[in-house]
Amino acid sequence: MDYRFGPLVDDNATTFRLYAPSAKAPQLILKDREPVRLAAAEDGFWTVRVEGVGEGARYRFRSGDLEFPDLASRQQDGGSNGWSLVRRPFAPSGREGPVSPWYEAVFCEVHVGTVTPEGTFAALMQRLEYFRDAGYTTLELLPVATFPGNRNWGYDGTLLFAPAEAYGTPDDFRALVDRAHELRLCIVLDVVYNHFGEVDNFARDYVPEWFAPEVKTPWGPAINFENPLVRQFYYENACMWLSAYDLDGLRFDAVHEFKTDAADRFIHELAEKSRGVKRPAKLILENVKNIASLLVRDEAGEPIHYTAQWNDDIHHVVHFLVTGEKRQGYEDESRDPIADLEKGLRDGFVHDGEAPGESDGRTGGEPGSDLPPEAFVGFVQNHDQIGNRPDGKRLADRISADKLDFVQFLAMLAPHLPLFFMGEEAHIRSCFTFFVDLEGEAARTKRDDRYRQMREIFNEDVEEGGLPDPSDPETFEMSKFAWDELALPERQAALERFRQLAAWRRELVWPLLETTSLSAVSWRHDQCLIVTWGFEAGWLSMALNPSDEPHDLVCELTGPPVHTGTYEQQGDRLRLGAWSAVAWTAPRR
Repeated sequence: MDYRFGPLVDDNATTFRLYAPSAKAPQLILKDREPVRLAAAEDGFWTVRVEGVGEGARYRFRSGDLEFPDLASRQQDGGSNGWSLVRRPFAPSGREGPVSPWYEAVFCEVHVGTVTPEGTFAALMQRLEYFRDAGYTTLELLPVATFPGNRNWGYDGTLLFAPAEAYGTPDDFRALVDRAHELRLCIVLDVVYNHFGEVDNFARDYVPEWFAPEVKTPWGPAINFENPLVRQFYYENACMWLSAYDLDGLRFDAVHEFKTDAADRFIHELAEKSRGVKRPAKLILENVKNIASLLVRDEAGEPIHYTAQWNDDIHHVVHFLVTGEKRQGYEDESRDPIADLEKGLRDGFVHDGEAPGESDGRTGGEPGSDLPPEAFVGFVQNHDQIGNRPDGKRLADRISADKLDFVQFLAMLAPHLPLFFMGEEAHIRSCFTFFVDLEGEAARTKRDDRYRQMREIFNEDVEEGGLPDPSDPETFEMSKFAWDELALPERQAALERFRQLAAWRRELVWPLLETTSLSAVSWRHDQCLIVTWGFEAGWLSMALNPSDEPHDLVCELTGPPVHTGTYEQQGDRLRLGAWSAVAWTAPRR
């Protein structure tokens, strides 16, 4: 990757580069030195080479009356409005790909600031064995890009190349990744390319070309992907995380909010550039449009563009079945949730080109059934689904343990790749709510906007005073991972059940996913389902009863079963207890 953004440092000097096509006579500000004029260069860049300035130098830019950090800063001193630091790139690791294959991914979504009492990369590094021993193979980190203040749930980043100072240094982050790899844990990072955070978003003031003011997103004007230099900035960012930090993959947040005319080109080129620096990188989309063509495989079964997509469809129907909450499409009482669950398990997407009835706006016109099951990341809760509730409560606080065991069994034993939120493995109760670290008018604006989002975006009828104040330190503290809960016998029992699920997945599912996916078929029996997925190596079957009453099915187990809840086989009749499931595999004959 030919990097055009950020400083270039050599043995004798540093060349500083600023992209600001409409700036007038911008200056470089070096700490304890006189300002230096930048010279106009091609494509809207300004540059200057300064002798005797090397790694560790603090710098900013000035345009008119505005002083601001480098948008491509690799490290900050003083946070999102502080000094940028000159850094040399990390030495290559020598690894060409992830430490484990894609089909072995069992994801744990982790927020660095709340997963440990200290909230740092270094502290998380000391806890990695816990996640490995629980059965996870991959940690998916919520965004770590620099944000305003010392607390943020991750999606208000403004300096996308610089790890947040509150979490530690770039060296700390690289050490975390290296240690994870020693333990054979993969690290995937969530990156946000659809907007900047509002506070300390200096780009909107000195480089208006970055935005398309006529195109709106939930966070304001859209990023202008028609601008080739804007696209280049994000390509460089993705490649930096994969190469300099040796990350195993990236998850791209809400790509459906890439809204300017070149958005499709950007999405395709983003995958191409990322695979150019790490061909087997795990590239994951969040995309409510369900565009199956972004997930297709080549003749060898390898992803051409993106490896997988977060499957909100499965989450929404399972969440409705276990909670009864009429949201996320299930306000419509005419919907048949069992039919949706059947289609989602069999085909991947519920809303796609093969979905019956009128589109709900998410149908992409392309059938998910053409994709292998490993093109989907399945989950029953994540940071969005917990943090965007008014109370920030997890499923463990809202449904019974048998229902939670059922949905974990479903997520872990279905062939889609499973994702869990930190602590879910032990039924941890600590909440995870929206938090920031702002003061004064900015804090009031964010608090008021949170009420607006809850009412207008998430359809939550919250009264004034019904939400935790995002800027209150206590809101952050109550979102910390409750490590002390692990001492409770019921948490240890839940953790042991989770470890057993992970072991069953290794034993039953991995050998099938290692081979080519061939087909999927399903049968419905009243409120129950039987789904069978076919692979070159054999068959995986699952019988499910997502209801409060026992049910009988015509079904014969053709292999040694594993289960949650209760079941009884009598001849060709299978009796499943309430919230029970059975899974088994059989070789191809």
